[in-house]
Amino acid sequence: MISTSLYLIKSCVFVMAFYIPFILILKRTTFFKMNRAYLVLGLLLSFVLPLYNGFTTISSYSPPDLPFMEPIVTQTELVISKAGESSGSLNKSVLLLAIYLFGIAVRLSILTLSIKGILKLKKSGEIVVYRNLNVFKTNTSVPFSFFNYVFLPKTIDDQGILEHEAAHIQQYHWIDLLIVELVSIILWFNPVMIVYKRSLKQQHEYLADQTAIRSGIDIGEYLISIKRQIELAIPFPLTNEFYFLSIKNRINMLTKKRTSVYGLATYTIVLPLIICLIMAFSSRKHFLVIESGGNDSIQEQLSLCLPIDKKNTFLMESGYGERLHPVLGVMRLHTGIDLIAKEGVSVVSTQGGVVIKAQLAEAWGNIIVIQHDDTYATSYSHLKSMNVKEGDKVQKGQEIGLVGNTGLSTKVHLHFELLKNGKAIDPITYLPEIK
Repeated sequence: MISTSLYLIKSCVFVMAFYIPFILILKRTTFFKMNRAYLVLGLLLSFVLPLYNGFTTISSYSPPDLPFMEPIVTQTELVISKAGESSGSLNKSVLLLAIYLFGIAVRLSILTLSIKGILKLKKSGEIVVYRNLNVFKTNTSVPFSFFNYVFLPKTIDDQGILEHEAAHIQQYHWIDLLIVELVSIILWFNPVMIVYKRSLKQQHEYLADQTAIRSGIDIGEYLISIKRQIELAIPFPLTNEFYFLSIKNRINMLTKKRTSVYGLATYTIVLPLIICLIMAFSSRKHFLVIESGGNDSIQEQLSLCLPIDKKNTFLMESGYGERLHPVLGVMRLHTGIDLIAKEGVSVVSTQGGVVIKAQLAEAWGNIIVIQHDDTYATSYSHLKSMNVKEGDKVQKGQEIGLVGNTGLSTKVHLHFELLKNGKAIDPITYLPEIK
């Protein structure tokens, strides 16, 4: 599972990927419904596509004969020391989280105040019914719609404006605005959301203008109605204003020749870009097939039992390979596998051997390392408690400790590693019961 910070960054990139083709090409077309759907769908997909984990690749590898390395836990101790050095990264992650949550709180506060202001206008307004819609005559400077309500200045009584605002409600533009507002809150740090929201509102204006003209209003009179709204005003986040900052574009679109149906092909230009981004962001799951040479039969001889007895329920959550560290927030090689089980579940030695380490380490918590032969060793970390000490001889399947949550850990689990000549390798190949 990708971290929240990485997920948000990917979402921002996908938002930009959808918006760039729109701003360069699609916004010039008169396919207003298609543009509206494209922008809304782009926002939704920007939160779905980053969840895609990618492709699987399979490769083969013939390991060379490696000399025995002393001590066998060199890499484990190196990772532990690096984890200790990364405490600054942890503090930085906490600070960034605090800033992010503060930004969300500010945006939610602004939205809440805006909605309160609209409800206050509604309470003080004079209600007029127009085509089964509640129209509130208020002291607002510009007409706008809010969910299923229309707000008009007391000084305005214009058929074109009423048709325009009614179109916003009938076409459920408020749903789009709710979506884009929620996304803007979540991705408040992304400046692209400001122009993205404006572009979506602009499509709403085009659609409402188009509907008003089709209702039978003379286009000349309608253009005069638009020009009356040139006075600037501050819009509410969840409203559609008849006056919009791009009045000139609305007038141009009202008089522009309709885009040819062949222009629909322009929507396909975004597909290659999105596919490339999916491939670039996807984490490739890499399976290594070890091809043993004629003289290498050690792997065939080494068959480990499960480190957690099968009678206990457990789940493998994270495998061997590069991943974003769940605590430190940095990319790092995950040198083993994580097995999720209840706290206190028995942990057993996967093969007979000698305990060469049984101690409390800063990052690994309670960790046990067992040397099996001149080549292989296994380690068991984040234990709740340890039942063996250094120098003890253990048998395959013998209980050595209990599953816990000690050290640099976010949940109760067992981190299991297989070391070959002092270097951690993927243990799945040697655990046939998990495969």
